[in-house]
Amino acid sequence: MKSVGILLVGSLVVGGFAYYTLFAGPSLSDVASERTRDAASDAVIDVSTPDPTKREAFAGSGSLTNLFARGESLECQITYIPSPLEPEITGSFFIADNQIRGDFLVPTPDLSGQMLSSLIYRNDTIYVWSEIDGEQYGFKLTDASFADQVDSGVSPIPANVGVQYDCLTWPNIDRTIFEPPSTVLFTDLTGVTGSLETGTIYEDPEVGEF
Repeated sequence: MKSVGILLVGSLVVGGFAYYTLFAGPSLSDVASERTRDAASDAVIDVSTPDPTKREAFAGSGSLTNLFARGESLECQITYIPSPLEPEITGSFFIADNQIRGDFLVPTPDLSGQMLSSLIYRNDTIYVWSEIDGEQYGFKLTDASFADQVDSGVSPIPANVGVQYDCLTWPNIDRTIFEPPSTVLFTDLTGVTGSLETGTIYEDPEVGEF
């Protein structure tokens, strides 16, 4: 009889433990799932993307042609020293979509002060204009590369000379600045050689009278 009682108590303990394991406690699969979730929550996953509006800065020396050849949208500050005896030329230089805009402070023709001289290059045409004594004068050249046109003598800064530049990438492009001003009458100097700054223009015999 005593043996029967011991067996009965033992069976109740085993049964209770089995009941708790099956119905009250977490299953092995639940424990494994919880640990997986904990590991996933602790993991750091970098899903960030580059900021398209972030601007990168760089500075150096080179030519306007070098900057143009980078193929980037840029906004630059330019300093050009023609010679130790001549005043420096400073200004802004913009590049985007194979177009160029420059606004430069240059000496007046009589060298008594400075004037603003601007250029736009687009669709194989360069537009250059200045304001002197309240009057605007504009010129244009067509059907040539940027370097050929800017080195032709009508631009404030030749394309292939060394300048100092301080640039920023330009993600938010203002394309309106590449539109030639409607208030300027641009004289076509295609095929004509000369200098806008000195006021000397030479006729190309193959072009005809200017």
